[in-house]
Amino acid sequence: MGHLVFSAVLGFRALGFFQGLELTSYDLMLWTRSISVPADKRITMVWATDEDQRTWGWPLSDEHLASLIATIQTYQPRVIALNIYRDLPVPRVTGHGYEYLLTQFKSHNNIFGVKKYKSETGVHVDPPPLLDEKGQVGFNDLPADSRGIFRRGLLFVSDDTGGVHAFYGLLMALQYLAQDGISPEAHPENERYMVLGESVLKPLDPDFGGYVNGDMGGFQVMLNYPSAPRGFNEVSMTRVLTGRFNPDDFKDKIVIIGVNAEATPDFLYTPFGYWENVDQRVPAAAVHAYSISQLLRMAEGKSQPMDTWNEAQEVAWIWMWTLLGALVCLWARSVLRFTLSLIGGLMVLVALAYIGFNHNYWILIAAPTFGWILSIAIMISYLSSQEKNQRAELMHLFSKHVSKDVAEVIWKEREEYLTEGRLRSQRLIATLLFTDLQNFTTVSERMEPQELMDWLNQYMETMVNVVEKQYSGQVNKFIGDAIMAIFGVPIPRTELEQVHQDAVNAVECALAMRTEIEKLRDIWQTEGMPLIRMRIGICTGPVVAGSLGGVERQEYTVLGDTVNTASRLESFDKNIDADNSCRILISQTTLDCLGDRFETECVGSVSLKGKEVKVTIYSVIGYKQQPQIASN
Repeated sequence: MGHLVFSAVLGFRALGFFQGLELTSYDLMLWTRSISVPADKRITMVWATDEDQRTWGWPLSDEHLASLIATIQTYQPRVIALNIYRDLPVPRVTGHGYEYLLTQFKSHNNIFGVKKYKSETGVHVDPPPLLDEKGQVGFNDLPADSRGIFRRGLLFVSDDTGGVHAFYGLLMALQYLAQDGISPEAHPENERYMVLGESVLKPLDPDFGGYVNGDMGGFQVMLNYPSAPRGFNEVSMTRVLTGRFNPDDFKDKIVIIGVNAEATPDFLYTPFGYWENVDQRVPAAAVHAYSISQLLRMAEGKSQPMDTWNEAQEVAWIWMWTLLGALVCLWARSVLRFTLSLIGGLMVLVALAYIGFNHNYWILIAAPTFGWILSIAIMISYLSSQEKNQRAELMHLFSKHVSKDVAEVIWKEREEYLTEGRLRSQRLIATLLFTDLQNFTTVSERMEPQELMDWLNQYMETMVNVVEKQYSGQVNKFIGDAIMAIFGVPIPRTELEQVHQDAVNAVECALAMRTEIEKLRDIWQTEGMPLIRMRIGICTGPVVAGSLGGVERQEYTVLGDTVNTASRLESFDKNIDADNSCRILISQTTLDCLGDRFETECVGSVSLKGKEVKVTIYSVIGYKQQPQIASN
């Protein structure tokens, strides 16, 4: 069953049914980890807000932009990132600001501009020409997932001519790290990997983690948004241009000039936005700042790139949980255990995934969770159906032999009774009661068939009610006019008191049957029916109980010398107590269990048919005291 569920889960996974759930779980774990990371003090954001744009105009003129850059450069930042498209001059009505801006670009090698790489529709934005000539330009494009969420960063991309373009955030990180003696290197074993300080960066494959056939073109990595949703050191463009800022905001820092304004929106949706009661949008420049901080931390060994298992390992992980779900169901066998197993398994799965995530391993959650729950649900349904069939089978086997209450007890302990559709044999101590009608054959020959059957059923129904409803015995079989009843099966008696009580119940049952036959004789006499006498034989001792017969047709019965002795007592010397409507003979073993509550008379030590050893038998006359209510 678990393997069938496993195959179904793999099919659903291949169709991408779990990708959304896997990404959502990734987002939640990313958020819980990101908020524990302190904000990166090496990055300062210079924002062009709505107020700044109203004050200085927008697009910002070349003169004002040059003045902004010059002011920041005064305080010796390591890198200045111009996260504003600047493919064309933006002159003021008067003045020559563009030449001033070009002077800034020419004079400094730590200024980086951005461009928009050509999209599938051909849309692109060129970089500042002079910075492009100096190789100080990178693209700021990021790959988006469904719902426009940005979880991945793009470090390199190749164009149609074979040229390689770099992400401007990577260029700034490398510029910053160069002063610390850190530069990118080729991996000695795989040319596709890049070694950056203490970390090895590997490009994502289309099925990385929870992705299914994802668009992983270029060199992509998972973004981890260190310190998100907290921001960075920030200052408005107006405060810089008017000299109202702290010089430490720029000294030896990465300074990113970007837009954070509703009038010219440039916002992105991030994974952690859904778990915070804040604006779900983040300025694009801030997202790039997080990616730069991530690259710095990885180079310093404070963080590692996100990794995941290969396809074979992920399939094995899903298989383990689906199969485990089926196995747990075989163990549980109760609603409480099912519930605890279901919840406990999910908690373990989530805990393992979270621990793995904190060690930079993306472990699947949705697919194994679905496999775990579906496997348990189907197994519960299967076991319930199987249990229903077993119950019907067991109840069928016992329905004619035990009371409903006893059958329920047997069902609860069915493992002890049922195997391969057959009741297990067991040795127990029981009391057997046999009854027979004297001269029944002669009487039956004088009656019409239907009249005979009605008369006999009236007798049988009366006696069965006495045995089963009043004294907890089990009518095992009818043999013509004879009845075989058992006290003490199928539930084994483990205490001597229980064995004695079964014997007492059997004798009390016999006395009650004597009373009932006397009532029936009165009725039959009134109706002109034949009067008949009943004989009862009772013996207590060991028996073997179990199913007898073939697979298709079985009978639950008991075997042993005790059964034979009870039968012989019933048929022994029909002249004994001939004047009584019901003769009751018991064995010595039964008498030993009765105590002093019955009046009995020793018949003698006799030889019963088929037995070599003589048996001492007794005739039950009645009670010495008032009868007690029978119990199990």
